[in-house]
Amino acid sequence: MAATTKPLILITGANQGLGFATAKQLASTGKYNLLIAARSQEKAEGAVKELQESSVEGSLTPIVIDLDSDESITAAAKFVEEKFGSLDILINNAGINRPANPNATLREAYRAVFETNVFGVVVMTSTFLPLIRASKYHDRRIVNVSSGLGQVGMALSPTSDYSAKVWDLPIYRSSKSAINMINAVDATILEKENILAVLAAPGYCRTNFGGGQGVKSAEEGARPLVRAATEGNPKELFGTLVDDEKTLVEFGW
Repeated sequence: MAATTKPLILITGANQGLGFATAKQLASTGKYNLLIAARSQEKAEGAVKELQESSVEGSLTPIVIDLDSDESITAAAKFVEEKFGSLDILINNAGINRPANPNATLREAYRAVFETNVFGVVVMTSTFLPLIRASKYHDRRIVNVSSGLGQVGMALSPTSDYSAKVWDLPIYRSSKSAINMINAVDATILEKENILAVLAAPGYCRTNFGGGQGVKSAEEGARPLVRAATEGNPKELFGTLVDDEKTLVEFGW
C-alpha cells in the first residue's frame, strides 16, 4: 500500500475539459495527490502524461472508471483500496449531455444520459463511500458537478438567458435536477460523519461537452470545482451550490 501524506483526490472524467482543467489546477498547488480517471487506460495515462509535461507537482495516478459500468467502478474502488487504503475527496465530474447514438429514441436518450449523469454518480458515491469513511483526513468531501440548468427556478425564469425558453434541454436539465436532490440527501445523511457533500456549477464553458461553445474557458469553469473540493468551511457550505458568482442556497431553488 502506497503511503501518502497529501490528501488524495479522485476526479472522474479527468482526461479532458473541466475534469482535466480541475486536475491541472489542483496539481499545480503541489498540495494533493490525484487519481486521474477516464473511461480507458489509454485516456487516463494520456492525461497524466500531459499533466506531467506541465511540470505539475504531486502524485498522478491513472485509473479507469466508466460510469456506465458497475464492474468498472467496483474494480476502481478495489484498486484504490489496495494501493492507498482510503480516499479523501471525490469529485464526480464526468457527465454527458446527449446520447452517443444520434438516432436514439426518446426513451433511449433519457436512459443514456441518466445512466451516466445520475446512476453512474450514485454508484460512484456509494462504492467509494467506505473508502472516504476510512480516511483520517479532517476535511473529507464529495463534490457533485451540477449546473444552473438543473435549477427549476432558472428553467421557469422569464428573463434568464438560460431559461427553458432559450435552452429547453429537458434530458440534461432533469439529470442535473436529480443530482441536486441526491446531493441534498447525501449532505444531510453524511453531515453527522463530518463528510461534506456539496454541489459545484462550472457555468457555460468552451469544452467538447458543449461543442466548443460557451462564455467561459475550461480553466475558468474549473475554479468552482476546485473551491468546492478544497476551500471554505464545510459547515457553511452545507446545502449550497458553489459557482463563479456566489454561493447559492440550495433550499428554495
